[in-house]
Amino acid sequence: MIESFAEGRVRLRSPILADEAFARHLESGLRGIAGVTKAEANARTHGLLLEYDRGVIPISVLMATAAMFARLGELEDAPPESRASMADGILRDLSEALAENRGIRNGRDEPA
Repeated sequence: MIESFAEGRVRLRSPILADEAFARHLESGLRGIAGVTKAEANARTHGLLLEYDRGVIPISVLMATAAMFARLGELEDAPPESRASMADGILRDLSEALAENRGIRNGRDEPA
């Protein structure tokens, strides 16, 4: 699912992003994570560009959660009607892991 991973951006690619409703759901969920500045899917290319604030989410912290992005790839084999709720769980885990690793709660820095 992860196509490229660079400081400030992550590009995901998956055939499930051709489903525009699911892609919009995933965009919305990613935008709800503290530090994410952009999440934009392209159904035609099956891609999603995620941009994040490097001051809020250092690349070392994001790389520590890379396995959670890989879990999104597991949704390719899930029934379409189950994908959104499964993605919600993964996004919740991702948000919590980033918060724990960076000390972020509700978009504000707090001691880890």
